[in-house]
Amino acid sequence: MIRQAHPGDEARLDAFLAKHPDTSMFLRGNLAAHGLSPSDHPHASTFWLSETEAGNVRAVVGCNNDGFLMAQVPEPLPGLWEAVANALGGRKLAGMTGEDGQVQTALQGLGLANAQFTLNHDEPLYRLELDRLEDPSAKLRPPQAGDEEMLRLWYAEHFIDTGFAPNKNEAMLDARRRAERMARSDDLRILIEDGIPVAMAGINARVADFVQLGSVHVLRSKRSRGLGRKVTAALLVEQRTKGARTAVLFANNPAAARAYESIGFNQVGRYRISILARPTAARVLA
Repeated sequence: MIRQAHPGDEARLDAFLAKHPDTSMFLRGNLAAHGLSPSDHPHASTFWLSETEAGNVRAVVGCNNDGFLMAQVPEPLPGLWEAVANALGGRKLAGMTGEDGQVQTALQGLGLANAQFTLNHDEPLYRLELDRLEDPSAKLRPPQAGDEEMLRLWYAEHFIDTGFAPNKNEAMLDARRRAERMARSDDLRILIEDGIPVAMAGINARVADFVQLGSVHVLRSKRSRGLGRKVTAALLVEQRTKGARTAVLFANNPAAARAYESIGFNQVGRYRISILARPTAARVLA
């Protein structure tokens, strides 16, 4: 039913995922960045694929080292999730993201539909062709020496506000890990106003001429001034100069949705984010 992908399968996997670009960015981004060879990076992933008798790929499932499951399963495949549960071999999962209906089907098939979650909801998925984007003429900079403590506080605020962390302690722990990584990353930009950092936005997946945004965050004391819209547009203008042509993102709340729509994003679907309250193994349903 499925087999694990190995080095040499990269082009076939990406060709299939590229047919469903809006909902495959984490899969494609992890594949492009880390390939199929073993790696200890948190986002490096193990991939499995389902093929037709003729050898055509019809589904791809991935699980990264942090335990997050991702999938592109555009057609019903009886027995797929039982096969995935067997392939996982008792490995504990942290959650799953992907197209709303596919994630709900996967959680049911993996015996996790009734598990406890800290977050399990769908969000509007948006897409923008970047040639339509106007330049907001904002000042951005990448992270620099001394930013790590500021980023810890910002990410903790972000994780609490979005529901990604169930409490302040978990938010601070997750924020410390994220800040350590992003303080050295070229994927994060900080918006500066009157010489002061006020907002951030990042690229959480990129492949070919597609980018996916994440971690758009405005300091609580600076909200309701259009800064989320400004930092998003400015980051995308920068990405456009580097060759990006299309951007996708999902909106955590109505205010974020309005901000994205105001710079030209159009809704193209629903995207589900499911974070388990504790690492949980999938099980084969009887």
